[in-house]
Amino acid sequence: MRLDGPFLFAFFLVFVRCSAMLAAAPVFGGSGLPVRVRVFLSAAIAGTLAVALRPQAGEVPPDLTRAVLAIANEAVIGLVIGAMVSMCLSAAQMAGSVMDLQMGLSMGHIMNPATGTSNTLLAEYKHLLATVVFLCANGHHLMLAALARSFQVAPSWGWHHMEALQTGGVALLAHLALIALQIAAPVLGVSILVDTAFGVVNKAVPQMPIFLVGLPAKILAGMVALSVALPAFTVAIRNAVEVGFDAVWRVLAAG
Repeated sequence: MRLDGPFLFAFFLVFVRCSAMLAAAPVFGGSGLPVRVRVFLSAAIAGTLAVALRPQAGEVPPDLTRAVLAIANEAVIGLVIGAMVSMCLSAAQMAGSVMDLQMGLSMGHIMNPATGTSNTLLAEYKHLLATVVFLCANGHHLMLAALARSFQVAPSWGWHHMEALQTGGVALLAHLALIALQIAAPVLGVSILVDTAFGVVNKAVPQMPIFLVGLPAKILAGMVALSVALPAFTVAIRNAVEVGFDAVWRVLAAG
């Protein structure tokens, strides 16, 4: 290995693509991870991959314009990979928001220090749990493997990728919405049964303060359903991760 111009150029391209991917990826892209750590991690990954990916990087551009375009190309591909993988965990957050709405917890919000956003209780809980499942399922390893393979599948980004990105993004959102509905289905079913039961009680005993009794009952029944359906949550997140990576490959292989 020689530290010549082509190798340094390949290292810089891999560094830009990896940095963009980590900036948009789950776990690594949050504000909880210091920028210095992210830069050092990107440099370590780029130093490891630059040797193997040097032929795919091409030659050093002869002028500044082509160099800037090459850097922008790497940044776009990295952002696409990281953003589409990050969308996989949004299914758990969507399911948690639906559960909070049905259980009457939608008015309670907490701040997520990692992302700097405010979410409902179960939405934040499901998102953190999905992050743990993502790491336990070696999702971060799959993301690094996708980064290395992307140099062979999509060495450059062109206009032909935009249509595939639009189609793949819409299809991915549709799959994730279906997965979110499947995650929230037990709580939704229990909430409908509780609402139906208390509707019958309200007709039979109008004097009963049904709202004061029904809200704690819905929360208790929802928590029980949430606990029983917790093992299925792991399967749903694994399915979401598989769907996300399939969408990544369809977009990158469009050219």
